[in-house]
Amino acid sequence: MTVPLLDRPVPSSERIMTYDRSYPATMDRETVQSVGKLLLATLSAILLLSLLSVLPGVGRVIPGTPVTFVAVVGAVVTVAIVGLLLWLAPALASVVRSTVDGPTSVVDDVASIVQLFVVLVAVLVAHRGLEPAIAPLLGGLSWTFDVLFLVLALGPLAILAARIYVSLDPIADLLADRIVADADASDTETGRAAGEPSRKTDADDETTHTGSE
Repeated sequence: MTVPLLDRPVPSSERIMTYDRSYPATMDRETVQSVGKLLLATLSAILLLSLLSVLPGVGRVIPGTPVTFVAVVGAVVTVAIVGLLLWLAPALASVVRSTVDGPTSVVDDVASIVQLFVVLVAVLVAHRGLEPAIAPLLGGLSWTFDVLFLVLALGPLAILAARIYVSLDPIADLLADRIVADADASDTETGRAAGEPSRKTDADDETTHTGSE
């Protein structure tokens, strides 16, 4: 008796093919070029800031203020780096959607995690880079600077944690299906490779037997 297709259990090796395959999308060269340019610009700004910090005299305090020259320049470079990171975050999410192969929901979750992570890094970089220039000006209220950035960082961190928690089961299921499918394919290939010699031997025996008759 033929089993209806809808009632037939779907093996794990076939279950992957039932996913919505709208990703990966077509790779956009302009997007990749923009991401590469942003990454290079960010790394260049970090390198320049590192070189600037070791120049002679930049550690001296600006007259009439408790702030050093390097702190002011570092704050300017930090603002540029934070701007680049915030611009880079959605571009990286777009690249993830274009390159990662998998169900739409899982790819969207991974792209969102990448974007939120970059935003969180931008907040932390802003705190680290602006603190030497702003905290000394606040005097005894310098703790408010930390509280402000703590509040700014908690938002992306909470959303990132929620995204990761929601994505755990779908990503784990996808990985399990991929691993089982690869194992099944490997077993099939091994079985075929092990069966070929015996089939050839049987054919040779039959040919030899026919010739002897």
